[in-house]
Amino acid sequence: ANWGFVFALVAAVLIWILMGRMLKGFEVRVLGSSPRAGRFAGFGLNRMVFFAFLLSGALAGLAGISEVSGAIGQLQPVISPGYGFTAIIVAFLGRLNPLGIVAAGLVLALTYLGGEAVQSALGISDKVARVFQGMLLFFVLGCDTLIHYRIRLIGLAL
Repeated sequence: ANWGFVFALVAAVLIWILMGRMLKGFEVRVLGSSPRAGRFAGFGLNRMVFFAFLLSGALAGLAGISEVSGAIGQLQPVISPGYGFTAIIVAFLGRLNPLGIVAAGLVLALTYLGGEAVQSALGISDKVARVFQGMLLFFVLGCDTLIHYRIRLIGLAL
């Protein structure tokens, strides 16, 4: 069995606690939103950037370890079949909330599995799942735009 999913859940909960309930998470959010306000509040920008990079690198290392020690259990020449694009979609769909990212990751994993099932059952291309993911991102972006920005029609002046 692969413990990667358990590690990911534990890491997501810990990051959620760190970012939502601790001073360090507040500093990261303030400096991310407005570096000038963070400097005015006395938060060290360089120190916080280093902390964010350190934390991100640790999480990436955890993800890499669980990928290598996963179902195959050994290092392969081609280890990443384009997870970067999928990670961007997952982060956006999860609204940069660690627990939302877990839910969005499960949804995207289901699209991968559904794409593989459709490919084997109907004999269509494996790119169908990618197209579906792209459409999902496109429609979520479109809905965000329509929700956050109001389009007003102004009468033509004659």
